[in-house]
Amino acid sequence: MSDRQIEIEIASEVRPVVARAQQMIRPALFAGVAVLVALCVIEALREPGTAVGALILGVGLAVWGTLRIVRDPRRVSNAVILLAAVAALTVWVLVAFSRMQSEWAMLAGVALCLVTPPVALLVVGVGLLVNGVVVTRREGVRIATLTAPVVGVGLLAVVGALYVTVGPVHLPIWVVGAAMACLLLGLLVVVQLVAFTVYAVLYGRLAPDVDANVIVALGCGLAGDRVTPLLASRLDRTVAAYDAALAAGANPTVVVSGGQGPGETVPEADAMADYLVSAGLPDSVIVRERCSRNTDQNLRLTRTALREHGLEPDDYRFTVVTSDFHVMRSAELTRRVGMNAHVVGARTASYFVPTAFLREFVGVLAMHRRGNLVVAWAIIALVAVLTIVSYLPIAVVRD
Repeated sequence: MSDRQIEIEIASEVRPVVARAQQMIRPALFAGVAVLVALCVIEALREPGTAVGALILGVGLAVWGTLRIVRDPRRVSNAVILLAAVAALTVWVLVAFSRMQSEWAMLAGVALCLVTPPVALLVVGVGLLVNGVVVTRREGVRIATLTAPVVGVGLLAVVGALYVTVGPVHLPIWVVGAAMACLLLGLLVVVQLVAFTVYAVLYGRLAPDVDANVIVALGCGLAGDRVTPLLASRLDRTVAAYDAALAAGANPTVVVSGGQGPGETVPEADAMADYLVSAGLPDSVIVRERCSRNTDQNLRLTRTALREHGLEPDDYRFTVVTSDFHVMRSAELTRRVGMNAHVVGARTASYFVPTAFLREFVGVLAMHRRGNLVVAWAIIALVAVLTIVSYLPIAVVRD
């Protein structure tokens, strides 16, 4: 018996045990959360006011977000709803601190609300600048490698705008207005970045569909005709997904998706297929999609390739394999193209994760550019109106 067959047999024995343990733990976890929420509601009702409103709003948003996740965890908007729930519950905690006759409670409230956010932005901003230096030394200076330092400078600019807006320095009103606009626009991006980051981590921890009918490996570029380390990690993850599906009793089809880009001597799909065959997968289970140039095309043309092989994609469950930083945007795209899919990620070199992840976040912002532009223009208009009004001579009428 080969090592591969031994691994499959071990996986087939271990996975049912893990599944039963999860089934036992989940009800207890939900029950514990329900009891905690009930205690919070009872405590808030004893002190009516802002705390009750913040608690009800926070719990309501949390329940709504949870139901959306259960229905379809691939929606990036789930992250914003859950972050809003956390914000509302944070207000509840701050109100509770303000009612406590304790210096420690007041210090905790000030630290949570006023100190932690700007300090966190400073630390992350400096960290991204350092990471940018590391990435450019290893990968060279390109637009992609400059993403982290550019975002780092942006975070430091947000902290500077906060100081100009609420700091002790007296500046012209128009300068303060411009700083306020920059601060609010920066916070618009930062809030979404935090939501996206946290939700991407949560989504990555969801259990994959081990008995999927189709496994799709997304390409990410070749070095001539050779598989790069980044692509190799995706293909290794594809092999693991294939073995897991076999252990679960499925007989999956594997689609390798990727066209031929600049500097590549063969289509990515062909090089990917050769790699998988050398890793032990039968060539008969592999479908090659050779025309795609980006993730959206990967998914849409995969559906076309399956139909050409007599398989109706709407009848199958998919596991899509990509890099860990690319999981969330790929998941959103699978939903948009109508795939019943779960996306799993392969590990990426740690030094490259911030740059790659931020690049994906920019892609998500572009996917939702209309909503972001509407909010951004609304912020600019509001600050402009307030700035203009502050210059108007307003007479105070006294009785």
